[in-house]
Amino acid sequence: MRSYNQGLFIVLASLSGAASIAHASIVVVPANLAIPVTPAGLYINISSGISSSTAAGAPGWDINVGGTTSLNFVSPGGYNFVRLNLAPMSAGPSNVPIGFMISNMMPTASWIAGGSSDGFINNSSSNYVGFQFVGNDSLTHFGCMQFSIGASVTGSDRKIVSYAYNTESTTSAGGAMLHVVPAPGALALLGLAGFASRRRR
Repeated sequence: MRSYNQGLFIVLASLSGAASIAHASIVVVPANLAIPVTPAGLYINISSGISSSTAAGAPGWDINVGGTTSLNFVSPGGYNFVRLNLAPMSAGPSNVPIGFMISNMMPTASWIAGGSSDGFINNSSSNYVGFQFVGNDSLTHFGCMQFSIGASVTGSDRKIVSYAYNTESTTSAGGAMLHVVPAPGALALLGLAGFASRRRR
């Protein structure tokens, strides 16, 4: 089941204080997907929600996460994962804090191709990775994925708790930013304040 958070969000349009209205929809997917402790791990197509232990089983996959000696992230191309500015240059995708803003104003150095997870907390589900992906509409979108980790990132109990993404592209007013918040309250975005109505499908 997917949750759709829809609403109107007020955003700053210029330094003069003029404001515009941006429509946005955040899709929240309560995944509960175990991550196999194998080199291949799990492949996920964000738009379709299809996941598989093989790339062929998830056509058009956007994220691959797995590994036997670490929790390793791979994307099919480009710099698609967020690394915090204070993380070592050799680090992989960071555990970003709640409230972190993923935006098209982030420096290029904040986006990396993948690698081993950085800063994940054991025995916790407070592990979030920011990402961008090319959706079925051929446009780029921002998203966030939540992970539950047991005693180790290589444990058999590691899993993807949920993920959320903005249905508007990163070049649109409504898709230019995404705030990381715990599911199922993944309201996100651009700016000052907003109100949202929620419906389920």
